[in-house]
Amino acid sequence: MTQNAIRYEKRNDGIAVLTLDRPDRLNALSGPMLDDLKRHVESIAKDPDVRVYLLCGSPRPDGRACFSAGVDVRAFVDDEGVGEAQGFDLTNLIDDLLKPSIAVIDGVCSTGAVELALACDFRVVARSAEISDWHLKKLGIGVGSWGSSTRWAREVGVTRTKEILMTGRVIDGEEAYRIGFASEVHDSGDLQAAAIAMATSIAQMDPKGVRGVLAHLDRIPDMSRDQALRWAQLSSEWLEVGVSQDELASRVLGD
Repeated sequence: MTQNAIRYEKRNDGIAVLTLDRPDRLNALSGPMLDDLKRHVESIAKDPDVRVYLLCGSPRPDGRACFSAGVDVRAFVDDEGVGEAQGFDLTNLIDDLLKPSIAVIDGVCSTGAVELALACDFRVVARSAEISDWHLKKLGIGVGSWGSSTRWAREVGVTRTKEILMTGRVIDGEEAYRIGFASEVHDSGDLQAAAIAMATSIAQMDPKGVRGVLAHLDRIPDMSRDQALRWAQLSSEWLEVGVSQDELASRVLGD
């Protein structure tokens, strides 16, 4: 049975750290593990003391770095497999949350784990990272059940996404940074400190302003230029008087 698979650390500087913690299984994702992760993300959403959070992976028992090998197929034997809707809802929760999230990636990061990372606002990676998406290679369905192909394309473009999905090749941290998957790339020994430094910079910003930036920028890829400019004008209304994002978006897109 999966137990204590997520470690949660709430620091005193506005930063929280969530760690995938099944090192003996390469932090592979089970159903209970995703339930636990969802509970923590929901708690972060409600906690005014947390301004930004990191998503990390525990190192392997031998000390080698690891983010996550993706969905644990062996968990289905114990009736603890990940449900399609479960992963879809969790990645959307992370994606939609108006508190910045940073995936901190070293070692293996594959398939379902990539979906979690893509849902985060930023990805900070080590040069030794091994990033792959094997939905097509292993399952014969390349789009991903949690929306990975959509998020890949938004981050690195359609042509690069086709290549990554159709070849199944593994990319390292340098390439992940070059193609736009990662915001920063570092040596393994510097990775955690670099992620904390990034989070610290964000945590020192006005949280209302951070929410406004996320609310604005997360929507504009679906808008024309004029709609995006109108959305920027209306974002201040959402911040000041509490008009919902959905109401504003429908107003803009209906113009």
